[in-house]
Amino acid sequence: MKKYKLDEVKHDSTVMALNTKLDLDLSDKLVLGKVYRGTIGSLLHLTTSRPNIMFSVCLCERFQSVPEESHVTRVKRIFIYLTGAKDIGLWS
Repeated sequence: MKKYKLDEVKHDSTVMALNTKLDLDLSDKLVLGKVYRGTIGSLLHLTTSRPNIMFSVCLCERFQSVPEESHVTRVKRIFIYLTGAKDIGLWS
């Protein structure tokens, strides 16, 4: 979380809203794919011990080839959830 400067944000109690729908919207601003793929890779590594984030991470993973700001916002929300749920996991 320090790597992406998200270690001092307030936490959220849910990974993603229930009605979240991610799609490819060409009118949205594109972001750097390398950074987005790095965050997704970090989150995929965490899914081995945190299966509660698997669905949300895989939903965001689908847009690695053309990431947009709305996708980055969703990924940040997963990190925000993780800051508040440090004690939840398979080995906690």
